[in-house]
Amino acid sequence: MAIALSEASWDELWTDWDRAYRADAMDKDDWIIEYPPQLAQGYKRNIYLRNGITLTLHNYRFHDDLTVISTQSEATGEPYRELEFVFNLSSTSRYWQGDFVTSGQHYLIAHASLGSFYCQEFAKEPKLAVDIHLEPAVFKSIVSNSLHILPLDLRRMVESDDCHPVSRFQTITPAMQLALAQILNCPYQGVLKQMYLESKSVELLVLFLNQAQINSGTTSKIRLQADDVERINEAKKILIQHIDNPPTLLTLARQVGLNDRKLKQGFRQVFNTTVFGYLHHYRMEKARQLLIEQWSISAIATAVGYASPTAFNAAFRRKFGTNPKAYQLASRHNISGNW
Repeated sequence: MAIALSEASWDELWTDWDRAYRADAMDKDDWIIEYPPQLAQGYKRNIYLRNGITLTLHNYRFHDDLTVISTQSEATGEPYRELEFVFNLSSTSRYWQGDFVTSGQHYLIAHASLGSFYCQEFAKEPKLAVDIHLEPAVFKSIVSNSLHILPLDLRRMVESDDCHPVSRFQTITPAMQLALAQILNCPYQGVLKQMYLESKSVELLVLFLNQAQINSGTTSKIRLQADDVERINEAKKILIQHIDNPPTLLTLARQVGLNDRKLKQGFRQVFNTTVFGYLHHYRMEKARQLLIEQWSISAIATAVGYASPTAFNAAFRRKFGTNPKAYQLASRHNISGNW
């Protein structure tokens, strides 16, 4: 059953519930907030860092699909602007009835309190995500006011309310996955944790901006004919069909009738990732689905092309910030309805 709430009703649920407690006894600015039990099981964790960044770690699963809607007339109070860099490791959502955000994607939201808001969250999978919240002034100070390094669409999101509120969705890179896993598994407490998470948050912003620069058209593109695109799509199908034992890049190029250079460059242009970056993402998504279906870890490792469960466990943790067994146990618990 789908649930629809106005922003006022959403806020009221949180006000009535308000179950919060300290996550770190040595840090008064690190709080876990449990989700209202009517909506979900799990929590979000807010860590207020000294450099003006707030980290929000999401770890929960909705009982039902949820839509939250606010209109211009609902917004009250002084206008504010906030930037939210979202790194979505696991979940499906949708903003303003646009494209779906799926696992392994990241994007930027420019919030304005006097603007309307529409968000759908889907209950079919757990939500695991890391958000970086900061005001535009804080972001400008981090980049030393050098906004000219940003692509035009991102620059407008930082500087003006007259912009699309959500950026294009991009693929989380392996370097981002590593930084996200380090944030989710931070080994420190107190001031050391603050220092560590500040550095990792800035590292994620660097990786986000670097990818945005690369994808903004600053790199040269090759000219692709319709037949080339068809062959590149065929290459993708071959990878999916042979996920457990994929061909080498040279073999794949020969199979679809392209040279390896055109396949590499064309694949990135069409799918915004590398050939084997796409394969890795597909493998992890397939593995996640098989975990929900309660396959054994060793069977999943074999099915998605890993030589051993150990190698699969390491790859899954890098991608999603948790190990396969823990993910499977959580999904089993949710499916059984034992909230």
